[in-house]
Amino acid sequence: MKGKILALIIIAAIIAFVANSALVIDKGTEGKYTGVVAFDANASSGSDWSKISSEITGKAEDVNAVNLKELGAGKAIKFKGTVSNYSSKAGGKRNTMSVIPENYSGDMQFVIQLGSIYTGTAVRDVQTVKSFGDFTNQTEWSQYAKALNSQVDKSVVSPLSINDSVKGKTVNIVGAATSSGNQVNITPVSIVFE
Repeated sequence: MKGKILALIIIAAIIAFVANSALVIDKGTEGKYTGVVAFDANASSGSDWSKISSEITGKAEDVNAVNLKELGAGKAIKFKGTVSNYSSKAGGKRNTMSVIPENYSGDMQFVIQLGSIYTGTAVRDVQTVKSFGDFTNQTEWSQYAKALNSQVDKSVVSPLSINDSVKGKTVNIVGAATSSGNQVNITPVSIVFE
């Protein structure tokens, strides 16, 4: 009987010790204690945007000097051209404009994404400011691509309020381009109308 009482006292002491030693932390402050901070794609892309847009602008090649049918995951390109069409779909959320580059004689069509919905990961794939190894997993890498597309919308496209009145205007484009069939899809980092 003495053994059982002694065992219960020891168990109670251990429970009391553990209860008094436990640290209760507020939700959202875990990183302060573990060193692991929740990934914030918007904050990361926002702080990187200036460097990324400058990098893509700096390494952009003229559209006439690029093999447009082999752009792979993406390539930085630039050109001056005339807007031939403006399209608005998905209730005004998937907007594009088609541009005919100056001095271009090929059969490719050039479509500039104008958001607010953007497809693809070309901006992320063309930049070198961050690489997959800078992220914990594929989910964060994908979130980063979407957040960069949001930066395009916020910093490049939205301030211009582009609509069908741009048809016939001359525009200078710099962006991350991919191709599919005879279409070059461009996510812009710079749009300047003349």
